[in-house]
Amino acid sequence: MDPNYFDYSASTPPFEESMERLIEVSTQHFANPSSMHKPGKAAKRTFLELKEKFCELLNFNDGRLLICSTGTEANNTIIEGYLKKNPDGRILIAENVHESIWYSTKKHGKNVDILKIDKNGMIDLNLLYESIKKVGSLVCISHACNETGVIQDVNYISQLCSDKNVKLHIDGVQAIGHIPVDMNNIHCDYYSFSAHKFGGSRSFGGLMIRDDNFEPLLTGAKQEWGLRAGTENPGGLAAAVVALEISKRVMREAAVRLNSLKNGLLNYLKSEIPWILVNSSENGLPGFVSISFPGFSGSEIVEALSLEGYSVSTGSACHENTIEPSRVIIGLGRSEKEAVGTIRITMGRGTTEKAVTGLGKAICTIITT
Repeated sequence: MDPNYFDYSASTPPFEESMERLIEVSTQHFANPSSMHKPGKAAKRTFLELKEKFCELLNFNDGRLLICSTGTEANNTIIEGYLKKNPDGRILIAENVHESIWYSTKKHGKNVDILKIDKNGMIDLNLLYESIKKVGSLVCISHACNETGVIQDVNYISQLCSDKNVKLHIDGVQAIGHIPVDMNNIHCDYYSFSAHKFGGSRSFGGLMIRDDNFEPLLTGAKQEWGLRAGTENPGGLAAAVVALEISKRVMREAAVRLNSLKNGLLNYLKSEIPWILVNSSENGLPGFVSISFPGFSGSEIVEALSLEGYSVSTGSACHENTIEPSRVIIGLGRSEKEAVGTIRITMGRGTTEKAVTGLGKAICTIITT
């Protein structure tokens, strides 16, 4: 792994063991799991066993695991499916959600209300309480924000929504595999994930669902209880299970190491460039740093760092081709000038202290010369 890669929130290098398992299961169970012959039934049996294992790892024992291709598809499934089933339904969307949920504020504006975040990137729980009394029939939030790394109190929020009989969709794409996720304590209706964010394969994601009051996004055959058409992917699920097993096993130790690297980088940058603005939280995702340099272009900083061999991003990887300031960073109270100068640095298992030191010096050189 390249120690100078600092974009783990965009995509995490797959575990070697995950890829081995992907090939093994994909080769052994190449038959269509929906077929009625013996190889098809064997593939289906393995697929269901892997589903059960994945759910066990997250203590999810009172719902169903719905497999999709990506976290984006999973999030779109709930937004589109809910509104198809409930055309007059209201959706309350947190200001800092991923674009795969935020798009609905434009596409379905008449059905959507926005839940503001505070200067620390947290949802105002009193405002949430008042809002769901007025408009909310479905609430959409992120467990951990992909642009700031801020972690919401999903246990409390899910209990609040449950008490008020309001459906809750949590985007857990940045959370699973990086922080503890115990679905027994998260009383939501839908929880999305994407395997390549925690060391699994690309193009494999899904939803843990406790409610099926939505129309399918993809239609065709009757796979996944008729909620998601398309041939099942046992190999992708097998890789996700292995990746989650490994991630859980090393999570605590990794968090300590990554937060030490994160704090070291921030302390150095703040000592050399006292006027930088820190958008990430001390108690956010391990190894996650979001910083703004007012008067600078985040895109230009990213390009300059790339020339020095360092891979970082501008806020969110999904926004790389735009120079518009991030709505999430502006939601923290930053000006457009400040938000445009934002970069995101995310660390993982290949990150070394030497690489972090080099990155810090490279940033200072770029900003101060």
